[in-house]
Amino acid sequence: ALADQGLEDVLARVGAEPSGEGFSSIRLEPGTGRPPNPMVNAGAIVTSSLVAGEDPDERFARILAGLGAFAGRELTVDEAVFTSERATGDRNRALAYLMHNAGSLTGDVEEQLAVYFRQCSVLVTCDDLAVMHATLAGGGTNPLTGERVVAAQHAQHVLAVMATCGMYDASGQWMLRVGLPAKSGVSGGIGVALPGQFGIGVFSPPLDEKGNSVRAIAACHLLSEQFGLHLMRATGSSGRPLPPRSLDPGPLRSLRHRPRDQRAALDERPDRIRVHVLQGDLDFATAEQTLRAARDLPKAARWFVLDLARVGRIEPVAADLLRALGHDLRERGIRMVIADPSARPVTHTKDEFADLGRAIESCEDELLTDLGLDPSAPVPLTDSDLFGRAGEQAAQTVSDCFGTMSLSAGQTVEPPRAEPVVLWYVESGRLAVCAHGSRPTPAGRTWSAGPGAALTPADFHARLGQRVMAEEDSVCRTLTAAGLLRLRSAVPAAAAFLERSPLDGAETVDRPEGA
Repeated sequence: ALADQGLEDVLARVGAEPSGEGFSSIRLEPGTGRPPNPMVNAGAIVTSSLVAGEDPDERFARILAGLGAFAGRELTVDEAVFTSERATGDRNRALAYLMHNAGSLTGDVEEQLAVYFRQCSVLVTCDDLAVMHATLAGGGTNPLTGERVVAAQHAQHVLAVMATCGMYDASGQWMLRVGLPAKSGVSGGIGVALPGQFGIGVFSPPLDEKGNSVRAIAACHLLSEQFGLHLMRATGSSGRPLPPRSLDPGPLRSLRHRPRDQRAALDERPDRIRVHVLQGDLDFATAEQTLRAARDLPKAARWFVLDLARVGRIEPVAADLLRALGHDLRERGIRMVIADPSARPVTHTKDEFADLGRAIESCEDELLTDLGLDPSAPVPLTDSDLFGRAGEQAAQTVSDCFGTMSLSAGQTVEPPRAEPVVLWYVESGRLAVCAHGSRPTPAGRTWSAGPGAALTPADFHARLGQRVMAEEDSVCRTLTAAGLLRLRSAVPAAAAFLERSPLDGAETVDRPEGA
Protein backbone atom coordinates (compact mmCIF):
# COMPACT_ATOMS: atom_id res chain seq x y z
CA ALA A 1 0.00 0.00 0.00
CA LEU A 2 2.86 2.39 0.82
CA ALA A 3 4.56 1.60 -2.49
CA ASP A 4 1.35 2.13 -4.48
CA GLN A 5 -0.10 5.14 -2.67
CA GLY A 6 2.73 6.84 -0.76
CA LEU A 7 2.90 7.48 2.96
CA GLU A 8 0.73 10.60 3.11
CA ASP A 9 -2.15 9.08 1.13
CA VAL A 10 -2.06 5.93 3.26
CA LEU A 11 -2.07 7.99 6.46
CA ALA A 12 -5.09 9.89 5.17
CA ARG A 13 -7.03 6.61 5.33
CA VAL A 14 -5.30 4.69 8.16
CA GLY A 15 -3.80 6.07 11.37
CA ALA A 16 -0.51 5.09 13.01
CA GLU A 17 -1.39 5.32 16.70
CA PRO A 18 -1.83 2.53 19.27
CA SER A 19 -5.53 1.86 19.83
CA GLY A 20 -5.39 0.70 23.44
CA GLU A 21 -8.20 -1.66 22.54
CA GLY A 22 -8.59 -5.19 21.17
CA PHE A 23 -7.69 -6.16 17.61
CA SER A 24 -11.39 -6.30 16.59
CA SER A 25 -12.38 -3.00 18.17
CA ILE A 26 -15.01 -1.00 16.28
CA ARG A 27 -13.71 2.37 17.46
CA LEU A 28 -12.74 4.72 14.60
CA GLU A 29 -11.15 8.17 14.67
CA PRO A 30 -13.83 10.87 15.20
CA GLY A 31 -14.28 13.14 12.21
CA THR A 32 -12.30 11.03 9.71
CA GLY A 33 -13.52 7.49 10.32
CA ARG A 34 -9.95 6.26 10.09
CA PRO A 35 -9.03 3.02 11.85
CA PRO A 36 -6.32 3.65 14.48
CA ASN A 37 -3.50 1.71 12.77
CA PRO A 38 -2.95 -0.96 10.11
CA MET A 39 -2.11 -3.68 12.67
CA VAL A 40 -5.69 -4.18 13.93
CA ASN A 41 -8.48 -5.71 11.87
CA ALA A 42 -10.12 -2.44 10.77
CA GLY A 43 -6.80 -0.97 9.67
CA ALA A 44 -5.80 -4.17 7.88
CA ILE A 45 -9.07 -4.16 5.88
CA VAL A 46 -8.46 -0.59 4.68
CA THR A 47 -4.76 -1.24 4.01
CA SER A 48 -5.48 -4.25 1.78
CA SER A 49 -8.01 -2.12 -0.13
CA LEU A 50 -5.24 0.40 -0.94
CA VAL A 51 -3.21 -2.12 -2.97
CA ALA A 52 -3.49 -1.21 -6.64
CA GLY A 53 -5.24 -3.51 -9.14
CA GLU A 54 -7.92 -3.52 -11.80
CA ASP A 55 -10.12 -5.91 -9.79
CA PRO A 56 -10.07 -7.89 -6.53
CA ASP A 57 -8.33 -10.86 -8.15
CA GLU A 58 -5.48 -8.70 -9.43
CA ARG A 59 -5.12 -6.93 -6.08
CA PHE A 60 -4.91 -10.22 -4.22
CA ALA A 61 -2.49 -11.66 -6.78
CA ARG A 62 -0.17 -8.70 -6.10
CA ILE A 63 -0.54 -9.17 -2.33
CA LEU A 64 0.25 -12.90 -2.58
CA ALA A 65 3.26 -12.24 -4.83
CA GLY A 66 4.49 -9.59 -2.41
CA LEU A 67 4.20 -11.89 0.60
CA GLY A 68 5.97 -14.61 -1.39
CA ALA A 69 8.81 -12.20 -2.15
CA PHE A 70 9.11 -11.50 1.57
CA ALA A 71 9.24 -15.23 2.31
CA GLY A 72 11.53 -16.01 -0.61
CA ARG A 73 9.23 -18.65 -2.06
CA GLU A 74 5.81 -19.06 -3.71
CA LEU A 75 2.99 -19.10 -1.14
CA THR A 76 -0.50 -20.58 -1.31
CA VAL A 77 -3.91 -20.02 0.29
CA ASP A 78 -5.69 -22.41 2.66
CA GLU A 79 -9.11 -22.41 0.96
CA ALA A 80 -10.82 -24.00 3.97
CA VAL A 81 -9.64 -21.18 6.20
CA PHE A 82 -10.74 -18.61 3.60
CA THR A 83 -14.22 -20.13 3.41
CA SER A 84 -14.48 -20.12 7.21
CA GLU A 85 -13.27 -16.51 7.47
CA ARG A 86 -15.81 -15.33 4.93
CA ALA A 87 -18.65 -17.29 6.52
CA THR A 88 -17.99 -16.25 10.12
CA GLY A 89 -16.51 -12.77 9.68
CA ASP A 90 -19.59 -10.81 10.73
CA ARG A 91 -17.67 -8.47 13.04
CA ASN A 92 -15.14 -7.68 10.31
CA ARG A 93 -18.02 -7.17 7.92
CA ALA A 94 -19.62 -4.73 10.35
CA LEU A 95 -16.32 -2.87 10.68
CA ALA A 96 -16.04 -2.62 6.90
CA TYR A 97 -19.52 -1.15 6.50
CA LEU A 98 -18.89 1.35 9.30
CA MET A 99 -15.68 2.52 7.61
CA HIS A 100 -17.38 2.60 4.21
CA ASN A 101 -20.06 4.81 5.71
CA ALA A 102 -17.33 7.06 7.23
CA GLY A 103 -15.44 7.27 3.93
CA SER A 104 -12.18 5.60 4.95
CA LEU A 105 -13.04 2.41 3.01
CA THR A 106 -14.06 2.91 -0.61
CA GLY A 107 -15.30 0.58 -3.32
CA ASP A 108 -17.52 -2.47 -3.04
CA VAL A 109 -17.42 -3.66 0.58
CA GLU A 110 -17.86 -7.38 -0.14
CA GLU A 111 -15.11 -7.30 -2.79
CA GLN A 112 -12.75 -5.54 -0.40
CA LEU A 113 -13.58 -8.05 2.35
CA ALA A 114 -12.92 -10.97 -0.01
CA VAL A 115 -9.38 -9.66 -0.62
CA TYR A 116 -8.85 -9.19 3.12
CA PHE A 117 -10.20 -12.63 4.09
CA ARG A 118 -8.11 -14.32 1.41
CA GLN A 119 -4.89 -12.58 2.46
CA CYS A 120 -5.64 -13.66 6.06
CA SER A 121 -5.65 -17.26 4.80
CA VAL A 122 -2.18 -17.38 3.22
CA LEU A 123 -0.17 -20.34 4.52
CA VAL A 124 3.34 -19.77 5.89
CA THR A 125 5.75 -21.77 8.01
CA CYS A 126 7.61 -20.57 11.09
CA ASP A 127 10.72 -20.34 8.87
CA ASP A 128 8.77 -18.11 6.47
CA LEU A 129 7.84 -15.80 9.35
CA ALA A 130 11.51 -15.44 10.27
CA VAL A 131 12.59 -14.73 6.69
CA MET A 132 9.77 -12.25 6.11
CA HIS A 133 10.74 -10.29 9.20
CA ALA A 134 14.45 -10.56 8.37
CA THR A 135 13.50 -8.90 5.06
CA LEU A 136 11.97 -6.01 6.98
CA ALA A 137 14.98 -5.92 9.31
CA GLY A 138 17.25 -5.78 6.27
CA GLY A 139 15.61 -2.66 4.91
CA GLY A 140 13.31 -4.49 2.50
CA THR A 141 15.86 -6.85 0.93
CA ASN A 142 15.29 -10.59 1.29
CA PRO A 143 18.44 -12.10 2.87
CA LEU A 144 18.00 -15.45 1.09
CA THR A 145 17.14 -14.34 -2.44
CA GLY A 146 18.85 -10.94 -2.43
CA GLU A 147 15.68 -9.45 -3.98
CA ARG A 148 14.60 -5.97 -2.94
CA VAL A 149 10.97 -6.49 -1.96
CA VAL A 150 10.10 -2.97 -0.76
CA ALA A 151 11.94 0.31 -0.51
CA ALA A 152 14.03 0.84 2.60
CA GLN A 153 11.88 3.79 3.72
CA HIS A 154 8.73 1.65 3.51
CA ALA A 155 10.36 -1.09 5.60
CA GLN A 156 11.35 1.57 8.12
CA HIS A 157 7.79 2.88 8.34
CA VAL A 158 6.35 -0.61 8.78
CA LEU A 159 8.84 -1.42 11.55
CA ALA A 160 7.96 1.81 13.34
CA VAL A 161 4.25 0.98 13.38
CA MET A 162 5.01 -2.62 14.41
CA ALA A 163 7.00 -1.33 17.38
CA THR A 164 4.06 0.69 18.70
CA CYS A 165 1.01 -1.24 17.47
CA GLY A 166 2.02 -4.72 16.36
CA MET A 167 0.98 -6.58 19.52
CA TYR A 168 -2.54 -5.13 19.65
CA ASP A 169 -3.39 -3.59 23.02
CA ALA A 170 -0.41 -5.36 24.63
CA SER A 171 2.07 -3.40 22.51
CA GLY A 172 3.24 -1.23 25.42
CA GLN A 173 3.97 -4.22 27.66
CA TRP A 174 5.71 -5.95 24.76
CA MET A 175 7.95 -3.00 24.03
CA LEU A 176 8.73 -2.63 27.73
CA ARG A 177 9.72 -6.28 28.25
CA VAL A 178 10.91 -7.48 24.84
CA GLY A 179 11.74 -4.21 23.08
CA LEU A 180 11.59 -5.33 19.45
CA PRO A 181 9.26 -4.48 16.52
CA ALA A 182 6.82 -7.38 16.17
CA LYS A 183 3.49 -8.38 14.63
CA SER A 184 1.14 -10.84 16.26
CA GLY A 185 -1.54 -12.91 14.55
CA VAL A 186 -4.47 -14.81 16.01
CA SER A 187 -3.14 -17.99 14.38
CA GLY A 188 -0.60 -18.06 17.21
CA GLY A 189 2.30 -16.74 15.19
CA ILE A 190 4.53 -13.79 16.07
CA GLY A 191 7.06 -12.27 13.72
CA VAL A 192 9.89 -10.22 15.21
CA ALA A 193 12.47 -7.98 13.51
CA LEU A 194 15.65 -6.48 14.91
CA PRO A 195 16.56 -3.73 12.40
CA GLY A 196 19.84 -4.34 10.63
CA GLN A 197 20.31 -7.77 12.19
CA PHE A 198 17.73 -10.56 11.87
CA GLY A 199 14.15 -11.76 11.95
CA ILE A 200 12.50 -14.28 14.28
CA GLY A 201 9.45 -16.46 13.69
CA VAL A 202 7.62 -18.01 16.65
CA PHE A 203 4.48 -20.16 16.55
CA SER A 204 2.32 -21.55 19.36
CA PRO A 205 -1.48 -21.44 18.93
CA PRO A 206 -2.84 -20.96 22.50
CA LEU A 207 -3.66 -17.25 22.87
CA ASP A 208 -4.07 -14.90 25.81
CA GLU A 209 -7.08 -12.62 26.25
CA LYS A 210 -5.50 -9.99 23.98
CA GLY A 211 -5.12 -12.39 21.03
CA ASN A 212 -1.36 -13.00 21.37
CA SER A 213 0.40 -16.35 21.66
CA VAL A 214 1.19 -17.04 25.33
CA ARG A 215 4.28 -19.17 24.78
CA ALA A 216 5.57 -17.13 21.82
CA ILE A 217 5.61 -14.04 24.04
CA ALA A 218 7.43 -15.95 26.79
CA ALA A 219 9.98 -17.30 24.28
CA CYS A 220 10.66 -13.83 22.83
CA HIS A 221 11.00 -12.38 26.33
CA LEU A 222 13.64 -15.00 27.19
CA LEU A 223 15.47 -14.45 23.89
CA SER A 224 15.56 -10.69 24.39
CA GLU A 225 16.85 -11.02 27.95
CA GLN A 226 19.42 -13.75 27.28
CA PHE A 227 20.88 -12.16 24.17
CA GLY A 228 20.51 -8.48 25.10
CA LEU A 229 18.27 -7.63 22.13
CA HIS A 230 16.10 -4.82 23.57
CA LEU A 231 16.24 -1.82 21.25
CA MET A 232 16.47 0.60 24.16
CA ARG A 233 19.39 -1.18 25.77
CA ALA A 234 22.40 1.14 25.97
CA THR A 235 25.41 -0.77 24.63
CA GLY A 236 28.01 1.99 24.59
CA SER A 237 28.49 1.15 20.93
CA SER A 238 31.52 2.66 19.24
CA GLY A 239 29.92 2.29 15.83
CA ARG A 240 27.64 0.20 13.67
CA PRO A 241 28.65 -3.48 13.59
CA LEU A 242 30.48 -4.40 10.40
CA PRO A 243 30.10 -7.79 8.75
CA PRO A 244 32.82 -10.29 9.64
CA ARG A 245 34.80 -11.92 6.85
CA SER A 246 36.75 -15.10 6.37
CA LEU A 247 40.13 -14.65 4.73
CA ASP A 248 41.17 -16.79 1.78
CA PRO A 249 43.50 -19.40 3.28
CA GLY A 250 45.45 -19.90 0.04
CA PRO A 251 48.10 -17.16 0.40
CA LEU A 252 47.54 -16.60 4.12
CA ARG A 253 50.54 -17.35 6.29
CA SER A 254 52.29 -15.73 9.19
CA LEU A 255 55.33 -13.52 8.56
CA ARG A 256 57.55 -16.06 10.26
CA HIS A 257 60.79 -16.70 8.37
CA ARG A 258 61.03 -20.48 8.02
CA PRO A 259 63.32 -22.95 6.23
CA ARG A 260 62.31 -24.31 2.88
CA ASP A 261 60.90 -27.68 4.00
CA GLN A 262 58.61 -26.00 6.56
CA ARG A 263 57.35 -23.47 4.03
CA ALA A 264 56.58 -26.25 1.56
CA ALA A 265 54.71 -28.26 4.20
CA LEU A 266 52.53 -25.26 5.09
CA ASP A 267 51.91 -24.36 1.44
CA GLU A 268 50.65 -27.89 0.77
CA ARG A 269 48.02 -27.58 3.52
CA PRO A 270 46.37 -24.16 3.17
CA ASP A 271 43.00 -25.33 4.48
CA ARG A 272 44.22 -26.52 7.89
CA ILE A 273 44.28 -22.99 9.37
CA ARG A 274 41.34 -20.68 8.69
CA VAL A 275 41.20 -17.02 9.75
CA HIS A 276 37.96 -15.13 10.45
CA VAL A 277 38.16 -11.34 10.90
CA LEU A 278 35.61 -9.59 13.13
CA GLN A 279 34.98 -5.86 12.84
CA GLY A 280 33.21 -3.11 14.78
CA ASP A 281 31.28 -3.93 17.94
CA LEU A 282 30.73 -7.63 18.54
CA ASP A 283 27.06 -8.27 19.28
CA PHE A 284 24.69 -11.19 19.00
CA ALA A 285 24.24 -10.95 15.22
CA THR A 286 27.97 -10.70 14.46
CA ALA A 287 28.75 -13.60 16.78
CA GLU A 288 25.97 -15.65 15.15
CA GLN A 289 27.51 -15.03 11.72
CA THR A 290 30.81 -16.28 13.12
CA LEU A 291 29.08 -19.48 14.27
CA ARG A 292 27.80 -19.93 10.72
CA ALA A 293 31.31 -19.45 9.32
CA ALA A 294 32.59 -22.10 11.74
CA ARG A 295 29.84 -24.46 10.66
CA ASP A 296 31.05 -24.18 7.06
CA LEU A 297 34.72 -24.91 7.79
CA PRO A 298 36.28 -27.49 5.45
CA LYS A 299 36.72 -31.01 6.76
CA ALA A 300 40.51 -30.63 6.81
CA ALA A 301 40.42 -27.54 9.05
CA ARG A 302 42.11 -27.96 12.44
CA TRP A 303 42.46 -24.34 13.61
CA PHE A 304 39.87 -21.53 13.49
CA VAL A 305 41.57 -18.20 14.20
CA LEU A 306 39.42 -15.21 15.21
CA ASP A 307 41.03 -11.81 14.66
CA LEU A 308 39.57 -9.29 17.15
CA ALA A 309 42.02 -6.47 16.38
CA ARG A 310 39.25 -4.40 14.73
CA VAL A 311 36.62 -5.15 17.37
CA GLY A 312 35.47 -2.42 19.75
CA ARG A 313 33.01 -3.50 22.42
CA ILE A 314 32.29 -7.20 23.00
CA GLU A 315 28.75 -7.71 24.28
CA PRO A 316 28.44 -10.37 27.03
CA VAL A 317 26.13 -12.46 24.85
CA ALA A 318 28.73 -12.47 22.05
CA ALA A 319 31.45 -13.63 24.45
CA ASP A 320 29.14 -16.40 25.67
CA LEU A 321 28.47 -17.53 22.11
CA LEU A 322 32.19 -17.56 21.27
CA ARG A 323 32.97 -19.64 24.34
CA ALA A 324 30.25 -22.11 23.38
CA LEU A 325 31.65 -22.16 19.84
CA GLY A 326 35.10 -23.01 21.17
CA HIS A 327 33.65 -25.97 23.07
CA ASP A 328 31.73 -27.22 20.03
CA LEU A 329 34.79 -26.91 17.80
CA ARG A 330 36.93 -28.90 20.23
CA GLU A 331 34.41 -31.73 19.97
CA ARG A 332 34.96 -31.59 16.18
CA GLY A 333 38.73 -31.73 16.61
CA ILE A 334 39.19 -28.03 15.78
CA ARG A 335 40.87 -25.49 18.05
CA MET A 336 39.56 -21.94 18.20
CA VAL A 337 42.39 -19.43 18.57
CA ILE A 338 41.86 -15.76 19.51
CA ALA A 339 44.04 -12.84 18.35
CA ASP A 340 43.23 -9.73 20.40
CA PRO A 341 45.65 -6.83 21.08
CA SER A 342 43.33 -5.65 23.88
CA ALA A 343 43.82 -8.97 25.72
CA ARG A 344 40.13 -9.31 26.57
CA PRO A 345 39.56 -12.80 27.99
CA VAL A 346 37.10 -14.62 25.76
CA THR A 347 37.87 -18.33 25.93
CA HIS A 348 39.96 -18.20 29.14
CA THR A 349 42.43 -20.66 27.60
CA LYS A 350 46.02 -20.56 26.41
CA ASP A 351 44.69 -20.14 22.87
CA GLU A 352 44.57 -16.33 23.14
CA PHE A 353 47.35 -14.22 21.59
CA ALA A 354 48.25 -10.55 21.43
CA ASP A 355 48.16 -10.33 17.62
CA LEU A 356 47.19 -12.27 14.53
CA GLY A 357 50.81 -13.01 13.63
CA ARG A 358 51.49 -14.80 16.91
CA ALA A 359 48.19 -16.69 16.67
CA ILE A 360 48.90 -17.99 13.16
CA GLU A 361 52.52 -18.78 14.08
CA SER A 362 51.30 -20.91 16.97
CA CYS A 363 48.94 -22.83 14.67
CA GLU A 364 51.68 -23.30 12.08
CA ASP A 365 54.11 -24.55 14.74
CA GLU A 366 51.59 -27.13 15.93
CA LEU A 367 50.85 -28.24 12.37
CA LEU A 368 54.55 -28.65 11.59
CA THR A 369 55.07 -30.58 14.82
CA ASP A 370 52.21 -32.91 13.87
CA LEU A 371 53.97 -33.47 10.55
CA GLY A 372 57.23 -34.36 12.29
CA LEU A 373 58.92 -31.02 11.54
CA ASP A 374 59.87 -29.51 14.90
CA PRO A 375 59.88 -25.71 14.28
CA SER A 376 61.86 -25.02 17.47
CA ALA A 377 64.59 -27.62 16.95
CA PRO A 378 68.04 -26.08 16.25
CA VAL A 379 69.10 -26.19 12.60
CA PRO A 380 72.92 -25.89 12.27
CA LEU A 381 74.14 -23.84 9.36
CA THR A 382 75.71 -26.95 7.85
CA ASP A 383 72.24 -28.54 7.68
CA SER A 384 70.52 -25.54 6.09
CA ASP A 385 69.18 -25.32 2.56
CA LEU A 386 71.00 -22.05 1.88
CA PHE A 387 73.62 -23.45 -0.47
CA GLY A 388 71.87 -26.35 -2.14
CA ARG A 389 73.32 -29.85 -1.78
CA ALA A 390 76.84 -29.00 -0.75
CA GLY A 391 79.03 -31.90 0.32
CA GLU A 392 80.13 -32.33 3.94
CA GLN A 393 83.56 -30.77 3.36
CA ALA A 394 82.11 -27.83 1.40
CA ALA A 395 79.45 -27.30 4.07
CA GLN A 396 82.11 -27.04 6.76
CA THR A 397 84.07 -24.55 4.65
CA VAL A 398 80.89 -22.50 4.23
CA SER A 399 80.33 -22.61 7.98
CA ASP A 400 83.88 -21.37 8.63
CA CYS A 401 83.11 -18.22 6.59
CA PHE A 402 80.33 -17.27 9.06
CA GLY A 403 80.70 -15.64 12.45
CA THR A 404 78.68 -16.64 15.53
CA MET A 405 76.53 -14.39 17.71
CA SER A 406 74.87 -15.62 20.92
CA LEU A 407 71.89 -13.61 22.17
CA SER A 408 69.97 -13.70 25.42
CA ALA A 409 66.19 -13.37 25.54
CA GLY A 410 65.27 -9.68 25.23
CA GLN A 411 68.64 -8.67 23.84
CA THR A 412 68.65 -6.28 20.91
CA VAL A 413 70.33 -7.43 17.72
CA GLU A 414 72.68 -4.65 16.68
CA PRO A 415 74.17 -5.04 13.19
CA PRO A 416 77.91 -4.30 13.45
CA ARG A 417 78.83 -0.99 11.84
CA ALA A 418 82.52 -1.70 11.25
CA GLU A 419 81.92 -4.68 8.98
CA PRO A 420 78.42 -4.87 7.47
CA VAL A 421 76.58 -8.19 7.66
CA VAL A 422 75.12 -9.39 4.35
CA LEU A 423 73.35 -12.44 5.75
CA TRP A 424 71.96 -13.54 9.13
CA TYR A 425 71.13 -17.17 9.82
CA VAL A 426 69.20 -18.30 12.92
CA GLU A 427 70.53 -21.63 14.19
CA SER A 428 68.40 -21.70 17.36
CA GLY A 429 65.95 -19.51 19.26
CA ARG A 430 63.78 -16.81 17.69
CA LEU A 431 64.22 -13.21 16.53
CA ALA A 432 61.50 -10.62 15.91
CA VAL A 433 60.93 -6.96 15.17
CA CYS A 434 59.45 -5.49 18.35
CA ALA A 435 58.63 -2.09 19.77
CA HIS A 436 61.19 -0.60 22.15
CA GLY A 437 60.69 -1.81 25.69
CA SER A 438 61.66 -4.69 27.89
CA ARG A 439 59.22 -7.10 26.25
CA PRO A 440 57.91 -7.54 22.70
CA THR A 441 54.60 -5.80 22.08
CA PRO A 442 52.02 -6.50 19.37
CA ALA A 443 52.16 -2.99 17.93
CA GLY A 444 55.71 -3.37 16.67
CA ARG A 445 56.03 -7.07 15.94
CA THR A 446 56.03 -7.35 12.16
CA TRP A 447 57.94 -10.60 11.65
CA SER A 448 59.74 -13.35 13.47
CA ALA A 449 62.43 -15.84 12.48
CA GLY A 450 63.08 -19.26 13.99
CA PRO A 451 65.72 -21.98 13.47
CA GLY A 452 66.67 -22.47 9.83
CA ALA A 453 65.57 -18.98 8.75
CA ALA A 454 67.90 -16.60 6.94
CA LEU A 455 67.61 -12.82 6.92
CA THR A 456 69.07 -10.02 4.84
CA PRO A 457 69.91 -6.46 5.98
CA ALA A 458 66.54 -5.31 4.61
CA ASP A 459 64.83 -7.32 7.35
CA PHE A 460 66.63 -5.24 9.94
CA HIS A 461 65.40 -1.90 8.63
CA ALA A 462 62.69 -1.64 11.27
CA ARG A 463 60.31 1.28 11.55
CA LEU A 464 61.01 4.22 13.80
CA GLY A 465 60.82 3.25 17.46
CA GLN A 466 61.32 -0.46 16.81
CA ARG A 467 64.17 -2.91 17.06
CA VAL A 468 65.15 -6.44 16.19
CA MET A 469 65.46 -8.49 19.35
CA ALA A 470 65.77 -12.06 20.53
CA GLU A 471 62.45 -13.33 21.89
CA GLU A 472 64.31 -16.21 23.53
CA ASP A 473 67.94 -17.32 23.91
CA SER A 474 69.22 -17.54 20.35
CA VAL A 475 72.31 -18.34 18.29
CA CYS A 476 72.81 -16.52 14.97
CA ARG A 477 75.44 -17.06 12.31
CA THR A 478 76.49 -13.94 10.40
CA LEU A 479 78.10 -13.54 7.02
CA THR A 480 79.97 -10.28 6.54
CA ALA A 481 81.24 -8.76 3.31
CA ALA A 482 84.72 -10.11 4.10
CA GLY A 483 83.23 -13.56 4.82
CA LEU A 484 81.44 -13.48 1.47
CA LEU A 485 84.78 -12.78 -0.29
CA ARG A 486 86.31 -15.81 1.46
CA LEU A 487 83.28 -17.90 0.46
CA ARG A 488 83.67 -16.87 -3.20
CA SER A 489 87.26 -18.00 -3.07
CA ALA A 490 86.74 -21.24 -1.12
CA VAL A 491 83.38 -22.50 -2.52
CA PRO A 492 82.57 -20.47 -5.67
CA ALA A 493 79.47 -22.53 -6.53
CA ALA A 494 77.94 -21.95 -3.09
CA ALA A 495 78.63 -18.22 -3.22
CA ALA A 496 77.20 -17.98 -6.74
CA PHE A 497 74.05 -19.85 -5.69
CA LEU A 498 73.61 -17.58 -2.67
CA GLU A 499 73.99 -14.42 -4.77
CA ARG A 500 71.53 -15.69 -7.39
CA SER A 501 68.89 -16.41 -4.74
CA PRO A 502 68.74 -13.51 -2.28
CA LEU A 503 67.05 -14.57 0.91
CA ASP A 504 64.26 -12.03 0.68
CA GLY A 505 63.13 -13.92 -2.44
CA ALA A 506 63.78 -17.41 -1.18
CA GLU A 507 60.07 -18.17 -1.03
CA THR A 508 59.76 -18.10 -4.84
CA VAL A 509 63.16 -19.10 -6.24
CA ASP A 510 63.51 -22.77 -7.23
CA ARG A 511 66.77 -24.48 -6.36
CA PRO A 512 68.43 -26.13 -9.38
CA GLU A 513 68.94 -29.89 -9.15
CA GLY A 514 72.45 -30.82 -8.09
CA ALA A 515 73.32 -27.34 -6.85
